[in-house]
Amino acid sequence: MTDQLNSPGGAMSRRGLLGLGLATTVGFALAGCGASTSTGAGAPAAGGLGQLQYAFSWLYDVTQAGPYIADTKGYYNKVGFSSVKFIPGGPSAVSVLTQLANGTAQFGVSSPTEIVAANQNGASFRVIGAMYQKTPSCIVSLRSNPITTPADLKGKTIAVSNADKPAVEAFLAVNGLKSSDMTIVPFQYDPAPLVAGQVDGIMDYSTNSPISLKQSGHDPAVMMFADFKYATITQTYVASTDQISKNRTMLKAALRADIMGWRADIADPKEGASLAVNKYGKSLKFSLENQLACNQAEIALIRTADTEKNGILTVTEALQKETVETLALTGVHTTVDNLFDMSLLAEVYKEYPELRTLS
Repeated sequence: MTDQLNSPGGAMSRRGLLGLGLATTVGFALAGCGASTSTGAGAPAAGGLGQLQYAFSWLYDVTQAGPYIADTKGYYNKVGFSSVKFIPGGPSAVSVLTQLANGTAQFGVSSPTEIVAANQNGASFRVIGAMYQKTPSCIVSLRSNPITTPADLKGKTIAVSNADKPAVEAFLAVNGLKSSDMTIVPFQYDPAPLVAGQVDGIMDYSTNSPISLKQSGHDPAVMMFADFKYATITQTYVASTDQISKNRTMLKAALRADIMGWRADIADPKEGASLAVNKYGKSLKFSLENQLACNQAEIALIRTADTEKNGILTVTEALQKETVETLALTGVHTTVDNLFDMSLLAEVYKEYPELRTLS
């Protein structure tokens, strides 16, 4: 397993806002980005929405299990698209927000940090749904020297990437600690220093190093940031306010198809993993064991008490507020109104209440 290939949600923030340059493109011409400008209620005619241009935040791994299933089972066709074109992300890819701004994509997944940065440079994007209700950020250690609570970090040596230092410092702050309470050393997204005993822990993602360590015969201990006062969403569905106003039918259809895909993935995680290994990500040569484990870790971030009650991708008002507060701790400042618009999902679940309940 290559660690960087299995960092759902984190990959985009780690590589930064590649090629955004949004400060000089305030207009964006987004009115023409959608396949349909209809705002009428009800399902569109078969194929009436044309092809959906869907930009992923990362490579063709199991991060996108829900969309893979939605494509394979014909859910995009069912909601009115003639077909779907997936556009992979990755270290060298054009950012999702840039693609939405220039019209090469109509729909996609980004992160709150990127959205806030773009909005501060003249854009007007909103989170319209969230895949991960909890951040996958965590401290990974070994059971032989476990770190299971924030207090355990005192006096320890922790490997942290430069990009993740603001998150670690914020996590420490909300738990009454500071960076001087431990020794922070650089992290290259490789757990080898942990295995070698050179560090006591690494800051990574629950969908990443814990899986590779376990599958290589080690016994990892995982301390999730979300379990200790660090509440934030990620892997967020995004649209411009112009799209939300003018292309509601298209956006609602895309959300509906993905909801159906994610419901199916939760019901049978092996199906999404198999599609990542044998079809969409075949050239990346993943193992089924690896992708299944990653998918199960991902589902743990998607399926919560709130989404059990309100539906996949929804974000409660309380979590919206907590996300904004957590972002502020990392130096990223916004407001709930400038970051979220849950009206599309509210309409989807009102029109299709059967999608709300998970099996």
